[in-house]
Amino acid sequence: MACPGSLTVTIFGAVPTQHETRANRRALRVKHPIPNRKPHLRGLNPAQLEAVLALEGPVLVIAGAGSGKTRTLAYRIAHLLENGVEPRKIAAVTFTNRAASEMRERVAAMVGKAARSLTLSTFHSLGARILRAHGKRLGLPDHFAIYSTADQLALVRRILAEEIHIAATAGEEVYDVKRVLSDISAWKNRMLTPAETRQEVAEGHVRGNRSDDYAVLAADMFPRYEQALRACGACDFDDLLLLPVTLLRDHPEVREAMWRRWHYLMVDEYQDTNSVQLEMARLLAGPRRNLCVVGDDDQSIYAWRGADLRNILDFERHFPGARVVVLEENYRSTQRILEAANGVIAHNPARRPKQMRTENGLGPKIDYWEFDRHTERSAEEREAQMVASEIGIRRFHERLGWRDFAVLYRANHQARPLEEALRRTNVPYRVVGGTSYFDRKEIADAAAYLRVLVNPRDDLSLRRIVNFPTRGIGRTTLLRLVDAARVEQVPITEAMRRVRQIDPVNAAQAEAVEAFVDLTDRARERLHHVQLEIHEGRRADVSLASWVEEFLREIRLTDAVQAESSNERMAQARANNLRDFIQSVGDYERQTWADAPLPDEELDWEPPTLNGFLQGVSLYADADPDNASDDPGADEVTLVTLHSAKGLEFSHVFLVGLEEEILPHARSVQEASNELAPDPIAEERRLFYVGITRARHRLTLSSCRTRRRGAESIPRQPSRFLKEIPAELLDVRLADGGSSLSDSDKESLRENFFDQMREMLG
Repeated sequence: MACPGSLTVTIFGAVPTQHETRANRRALRVKHPIPNRKPHLRGLNPAQLEAVLALEGPVLVIAGAGSGKTRTLAYRIAHLLENGVEPRKIAAVTFTNRAASEMRERVAAMVGKAARSLTLSTFHSLGARILRAHGKRLGLPDHFAIYSTADQLALVRRILAEEIHIAATAGEEVYDVKRVLSDISAWKNRMLTPAETRQEVAEGHVRGNRSDDYAVLAADMFPRYEQALRACGACDFDDLLLLPVTLLRDHPEVREAMWRRWHYLMVDEYQDTNSVQLEMARLLAGPRRNLCVVGDDDQSIYAWRGADLRNILDFERHFPGARVVVLEENYRSTQRILEAANGVIAHNPARRPKQMRTENGLGPKIDYWEFDRHTERSAEEREAQMVASEIGIRRFHERLGWRDFAVLYRANHQARPLEEALRRTNVPYRVVGGTSYFDRKEIADAAAYLRVLVNPRDDLSLRRIVNFPTRGIGRTTLLRLVDAARVEQVPITEAMRRVRQIDPVNAAQAEAVEAFVDLTDRARERLHHVQLEIHEGRRADVSLASWVEEFLREIRLTDAVQAESSNERMAQARANNLRDFIQSVGDYERQTWADAPLPDEELDWEPPTLNGFLQGVSLYADADPDNASDDPGADEVTLVTLHSAKGLEFSHVFLVGLEEEILPHARSVQEASNELAPDPIAEERRLFYVGITRARHRLTLSSCRTRRRGAESIPRQPSRFLKEIPAELLDVRLADGGSSLSDSDKESLRENFFDQMREMLG
């Protein structure tokens, strides 16, 4: 029986609104009243309370899907503060800016201004903070750059072309540079040096194997790549973890400073940590060992990014004497959805046993649709059209918003027929992921100019913008400058200052180079004075945003990006993007000043600087690659991959394309046949589990009996994971183009149509 206030949707009754649903979910969390609890501990169930009260020593909280892990962490922080711990002594880290922001909001609602002094950040932001304070010990400049994935790929291409002499031909790359970079990243995540990598590859190399060819190339690239990063005064995202670990491990004074700084450390989404993050957590916890980690081994889905499931499975071995608390009560989904999730995940052998339960009510059965080719429409087109139609019907029938619906899929290419179907039926939607705002060419160009001003050693950014807009410094001139810089072992900017001594650069080319040097020198000097005036408060009308706007106008960047656009609409859109970029500088300034400490506060705070803005952009764009351009407040249907859906929840979820070689993915099936470790099928099963548990009220699964590949129609087999859902939970049908509404539902819809339409229209 559902507890009072739980979400139980019936077919004929009015469905709760989004606000009512949230209120019901909040009500569920206070159904365990315990007398004499302190106010900051009320509203917790017994397991959550146990996790909150366990303050000393290592603690592992296994938090199943929808079990209130963020709430538990927030209450734990409040309890630490209630027990006299200084806010500055507490640090909590997670993986995305969105998660860190949500945690800060939760804590601030409970403890007020004390939340300002807490350290609540991503792993990478925490690493960047440590490097800003102590990076000089490793030879990093004060204003080091943080290279995005796009920057890293450009650097790999440059090294391949200029040092290893493998260049792209006819616009096509000979090697998959993403694969090369992925290998280097994996080695960094395992904390291997270039020398150790070479040895490992040499010992395991098998001639003629294509994957080994990539490993050999990546091992040759690795030391060159590292040298190029340091020469540019730059770090990549892996360095933001690896270099702080190096500092903590090799420099006792840094380690002890961190132990004085933070006495309590909490890590969210611990199942997603890699070897470097485990070592960082261990070193920061230090001799106090006050480390509390929260995670769910059943939601570990990022092995391809280096996440190591063994970190959470072997926590007691890494931290002897650890207390383990299991949160098994789900506040999100109906009983049937949870039973389906439990049935699937139970087939994974390497996991911590848990049985998720809920008091949300039984809920409707899980729909499972099968689609086949029919006349002129392919099966996947029929699948997409059914999803679009069903969303429209349910939204009207259950009086929901578009934002209550999500369509989940394994790979990005599956979105195309769904988008087409939603457009045909006039359903508003957003696709989570895609090209990041900060990867758009005009934004990357503007950022590169600013990075060159902040860090003259940043050769990669310099190469990008030295002749854009065109100023007479062609590729030949640039390569001569590069050769001179390499011989003299100086940054390109230093070689440019001696351009007239470089042979055979002619007078016209030298004048163009000198004009560029003069441009950047003058801009750098103006920036220095502007930042001084801002920080000293000498002029209220001066801001970084106005300076950036003036500088971009001076170099005529907007004119240049509009001129290279294919049409007027695109030109205007790119100009608008540059205006948004300038506005983001102003937003950064306002937020930084808003966070300034009050007289009685002690915060890690610095006034706004251009370098601070640029580092924030890099941290935001690469830490949340799938969510950089989302507008979660919009009333739109969400299209999202299963990987990007983690952490989200929706009233109605459609999980499409449940076929062999899609989920589980063909690559995982192939790797499983080769008996590679870790088990790739187990990770695909966890991905399916994550998809199921995104649904609050209703879950719809679908597969196709055939799927197009070019002009062919290829037979498909249903995913093996579907057989793991208990049969009594499923409402199975071969989709015929109709609706999932029963006859009685349809009759109710006809009878109430005009009343509901009047209500929807206000």
